[in-house]
Amino acid sequence: MKQGNGRDGPAPRGGAPRTPVLVKHEPGFSWPEDERLFYVVASGGLYVCRNHEFFRSCVPAERGPSPLEEQKTFLEPRFPRIPQALFEESVGFFSDIADLHGSEAAALLLWDRDEQRVRLHVPEQTASVSRYSDGYVSPIGVHYVPPPDLPADWIPFGDIHCHVGYSAYASATDKDDELHSAGLHIVVGRIHDEPPDLHVEAVVDGQRFHIDPRQVIEGYRQRRVPAPKSWIDKVSVEDRTYVSWTGSAS
Repeated sequence: MKQGNGRDGPAPRGGAPRTPVLVKHEPGFSWPEDERLFYVVASGGLYVCRNHEFFRSCVPAERGPSPLEEQKTFLEPRFPRIPQALFEESVGFFSDIADLHGSEAAALLLWDRDEQRVRLHVPEQTASVSRYSDGYVSPIGVHYVPPPDLPADWIPFGDIHCHVGYSAYASATDKDDELHSAGLHIVVGRIHDEPPDLHVEAVVDGQRFHIDPRQVIEGYRQRRVPAPKSWIDKVSVEDRTYVSWTGSAS
């Protein structure tokens, strides 16, 4: 257990006394009986503790000690910028998959430390769709497992996936999938428009930050098609349901 004053340096002359802040490193610690109020930082967060005439308590703190300065949440993007040609190739890939299957697709963004450049990697993936009785296909989602055999100097820093005909936004499913996936997340929507719709966010420790696409993409003029066959072959499609317009399913 280590103890601090809640702010570096001595208290200003005539100022309010500092509220002790203790950092819990071991399971047990010596409870400071002479402190009426103090804070404990532990693995579960910040706790406010009291020595009262009628009780001793330790409960989760809704906010930090009042003498401390406020700290705002922020993110300064330092992601590698995606070359224009590479991003145009990714849009071409999504466009080809949409035309072929009517489904979503995804690609991983990797930083090649050895060659100091961005790489686009298309993993094995399964896209799910619903097919209607009139032949209309509705995308549901896409699932993949990050490949375990990437070269050691290829570092994943984000992903790109397509919403096909829908607008580009972070859906509830996207947010759940990305909650603990730190990095850059790019959504391409309205894939049949030129240029398509685009939405970029970064996720760090469960917090989402909106990113201006110009900060992470060098530019875009038009999609590059056809996509490599090796990419197309990585996408398999699963029909979840067969739905008629009357509401029946089989």
